[in-house]
Amino acid sequence: MSQQHLSRKQLLKEPDEFISTSQHLWTWVSEHRTRAGAIAGAVVGAILVAVIAKALVESAREKRAAAVSAAVARYGQAPEGKLPADLLPEFAGLAQKYAGDPEGKIARFFEAGALAAGGDAEKARQLYRELSADKGGGEIAPLAGVAAAYLELGQGRDDAALAAFQALLADKAAALPRAQIMMEIAALHEKRGKTSEALEVYREVSASYPDGSWAADAKERVRALSGKTPAAS
Repeated sequence: MSQQHLSRKQLLKEPDEFISTSQHLWTWVSEHRTRAGAIAGAVVGAILVAVIAKALVESAREKRAAAVSAAVARYGQAPEGKLPADLLPEFAGLAQKYAGDPEGKIARFFEAGALAAGGDAEKARQLYRELSADKGGGEIAPLAGVAAAYLELGQGRDDAALAAFQALLADKAAALPRAQIMMEIAALHEKRGKTSEALEVYREVSASYPDGSWAADAKERVRALSGKTPAAS
């Protein structure tokens, strides 16, 4: 797969292209997994900022929504890897100020992304876990789970990443990019030499999402792996 690098600015221009955009980001993350540990959190923030920012802008009728929307816009406009120094405390302050409100949860989500981008992966991980465990968190809860899984992946914690992706997939009610998550699971199996497990998941993606943006990649991996001797599980 060819290398793709999409900036937050590019993502903000195409908020309705979540699945295809996240596919490009998945390619980029896959090719940079050995880089500094906070990359995944920042990359996932880039994927999700487009979706959340659009919703915020559309609903920015109240003061708190407008305040969080402005901070998210600054996040999206910042150069890659160079968030403004005052953005992290701004998100932290908004999260505290609007604790219990949807805007507060969104601010907390981006606080976690800013922490990850700044290298504080442990604190980011803690916030993502708190958000994903919040049953009243609405759409932010599953998105935080996705971000947490990618944070583990970006730090090379493959066991934790695999468990996190599998847990996400097990939640049948959550609105998630399931084909993308399945591709991550298959890639982790493949990386660990579990060829038969990887093939099973790739084939499931091809069968379950034949018209989806991941189908071609899944079929390509099936062709590439079919001639290999499956490793013992």
